[in-house]
Amino acid sequence: MASLNKQQKRAKRAKAKAKQINIHGRKPAALDDDLDEIGEPIPEYTLAMFSKMHDAEATSRSDMLQVLLSNLAGIISDHPELLDMENADNEAMAATHLAADMLLDYRMWADGMDRETAQAWLTDPQFITDFGDALDSYRQALDAQEEKSE
Repeated sequence: MASLNKQQKRAKRAKAKAKQINIHGRKPAALDDDLDEIGEPIPEYTLAMFSKMHDAEATSRSDMLQVLLSNLAGIISDHPELLDMENADNEAMAATHLAADMLLDYRMWADGMDRETAQAWLTDPQFITDFGDALDSYRQALDAQEEKSE
């Protein structure tokens, strides 16, 4: 588990990122009838990913995490500025931080949670195990794709 100082820095970055992409405290589109009256719209790529995650979560948490990881790869490719390289040792760590930030933002969007409650959900030991399993599965799928293409 990261130190308290590191957790506070991550929370601060996540909050800033949430403001940047304007999804702080939003409800799912299906529950929000006044989308046109919001100042800045949620970026289409974020809304599309969150909607897919929400649908997949109805099946299982594992499916939701797989959707996150596969979509996040495309988002990073299209928007590399989202990676916070200043607070990460390498690109993989920055991508993991972005995934955690997106998960916080997703939970706040999907369930209307506040940041503190979403953080508690994200740091639940079972969730951490599930995320690690999903990440391993995703990496194995990438390795299998690379082997096929060679």
